[in-house]
Amino acid sequence: MESPSENPFWGKTACCFTGHRPAGLPAENSGGMAALRLRLMRAVCEAADGGVRVFWAGGAQGFDQLAAEAVLLLRESRPELRLALALPAKDQADSWPSDAKQRYNRALAAADTVWYAAGRTDTGALLRRNRYLVDHADCCIAYLHRAAGGTLYTVRYALSRGIYVRNLAIPDEM
Repeated sequence: MESPSENPFWGKTACCFTGHRPAGLPAENSGGMAALRLRLMRAVCEAADGGVRVFWAGGAQGFDQLAAEAVLLLRESRPELRLALALPAKDQADSWPSDAKQRYNRALAAADTVWYAAGRTDTGALLRRNRYLVDHADCCIAYLHRAAGGTLYTVRYALSRGIYVRNLAIPDEM
């Protein structure tokens, strides 16, 4: 078992995820995506080993979906873990391709908690969702490599609140 000095997630109880949409991630069947999935699973395991029991995801396509799926996979062997979704609105996935909707609906059905920021998805709802994620976490697992957008906003907000952020886009972080 790791000591507190070896695990930056030690003593944390809730973790949020933030990251890019599919266009900002490695290609789906690439070595880069396989490496990202491995770094993500390791980070989720490390967080759980440190005490995190609740994992908040935003439900968007891309990194949010990968993160929710990682938590659900780990929950098979660690049933004390909880997946919580903070979503902009119930219509979030209405215009998505069918495969993305199916992944979204699987996570939605398996989630332990679901919170909606608004009645419909718009920029305000997305920002409220991002702040809610951070406001309900004491650590964050991110995939940030672009200097613009909602992921950057969310990481900056987390850092401004003194929340530990593990950025999986920086391989040296693992």
